[in-house]
Amino acid sequence: MVRIGNPGGNQYGGPQQQPQYGHPGMYQQPYPPQPPPRRSKLKPILGWVGVVVGGVLATVAASYIVDEINKKNDKGDKPVAENGVAFPDGYTPPPGVAFVDGAKFRASGDTGTWPDACTMLSDKEIQNAVPDASIVGAREGRKGAKTPRNYECTVKLKLPNLQDPATPAKLTMTIKAIGDAAPVKDMYEKAKAEAAPFTGYEDLANKLFVQDAFRQNGKLNLYKQGAKPDSPGYYVVLDVSAQTKESTGANEAPDAWTKKAGPALVRVLNIKMTDD
Repeated sequence: MVRIGNPGGNQYGGPQQQPQYGHPGMYQQPYPPQPPPRRSKLKPILGWVGVVVGGVLATVAASYIVDEINKKNDKGDKPVAENGVAFPDGYTPPPGVAFVDGAKFRASGDTGTWPDACTMLSDKEIQNAVPDASIVGAREGRKGAKTPRNYECTVKLKLPNLQDPATPAKLTMTIKAIGDAAPVKDMYEKAKAEAAPFTGYEDLANKLFVQDAFRQNGKLNLYKQGAKPDSPGYYVVLDVSAQTKESTGANEAPDAWTKKAGPALVRVLNIKMTDD
């Protein structure tokens, strides 16, 4: 604690009694009164300077700490989902800034308005989300009787840590349903309830950028609806599968790459599934 000046003040006694001089009966002769010592103006000045300097240093230190925290958050070291719910444990956080170069899409219950699944994530979007992956071969799309465009698309990827380099990783994007939110959400909830009793299920509601999600082994099931009353509902599945190994050579768990690459891919897809 910095004390300023001399808060207690100085005490000054009365005149001091001196020995008597001369013969008995003579009056006592005191020393002439001494003026009180001058109070130093330097102490309070130095005290205030200490307070000001201390405050400035504390402010600078606090500003530095906040700046360092912001830098870490900007790098995506400790991200959270868009609605503020904590990111799921065991999953690799996506980069601080999502890279999007493809067109956004807004579809309806008419399958003619659905995007081609092979355009939902571009090559650059995939490679920016998963930097250690490289795309090999052509995309493989699938159409349905009622879908004029591909409702499903598979991309093969080469990874540096594949157990078998001849068996590439796979990213498959499947449109389960797009349209009026209520029936699409019902379809999603039914699939979620059916998956819940089995091994490999993980509830990821509010933890992967979209409103609701769950993992079923290597498949990330996603549901999203925009904020507008007429916003469409999207039920999309990303199958993010690979047989990978650790740096020691030991095989990783079957869902290891799903948890590593999935969040960054979901983040991009969430931006592109728009209600504009």
